[in-house]
Amino acid sequence: LLEQKGELEEAVVSTQSTGRDMLDIQQIGDILGVTTLIGGLIAQIPQIVAIIKSKNVDGISFNAFSIETFSLTIQVLYFVAQEYGILSYADIGVLLIQDYVIVALLLMYSKEPLGIKEYGNVLGYLVAMASVVMGTITKEMIVLVMNGVIVLNLASKITFVSSILATKDTSAMEPTGWIIFVYSNIVRVFVGYVLLGDMTIVGQHFINLCFNLAITLLVFKFRGGKPAAEKKEE
Repeated sequence: LLEQKGELEEAVVSTQSTGRDMLDIQQIGDILGVTTLIGGLIAQIPQIVAIIKSKNVDGISFNAFSIETFSLTIQVLYFVAQEYGILSYADIGVLLIQDYVIVALLLMYSKEPLGIKEYGNVLGYLVAMASVVMGTITKEMIVLVMNGVIVLNLASKITFVSSILATKDTSAMEPTGWIIFVYSNIVRVFVGYVLLGDMTIVGQHFINLCFNLAITLLVFKFRGGKPAAEKKEE
């Protein structure tokens, strides 16, 4: 009996210890969620302010932002469908709102007229959102589409990188937001793996981390615009 009592006490202590460890990890996840939310609140504000002040959107890809807006929308819907805690996706919702503003500013200040592809992106997005509101898109469909978000993210980031390399001018791009994106991706990889156990989220944000880091470096590299010699040749 004494031996059984001892084993029971050890089991209780072990359970309590595991519970405390899980609580500590959850608390860390909540704290990280708050920091990404704060970062999300200010991530694109410098970019928005810079566009409004300069009315300059050179080097900022409309197609990249429209794809990113669609990707963020799917992510928010996925987190809601999976009934994850609001702190795990609140920053994505905030970034989505900021992307709406940037897309609107790009439509207003773009020097070159947008083509059928650009307006098609806007129309396709509006149709998809209407389907969500009317309930024609189910939870299962959202989860299925989420698996394809990695492809969307790749398309968005490749478009950003290609645009920067083509223009060699990031004078209209604010680096603050990209630095925050890198931090947010690191946090989301941790939360997705440790707390949620969702490898879809882990894979998606790991890829985002790699590209956002590359874009951040390119933004700093071409911050001053094209070299004078190249501008003269043009």
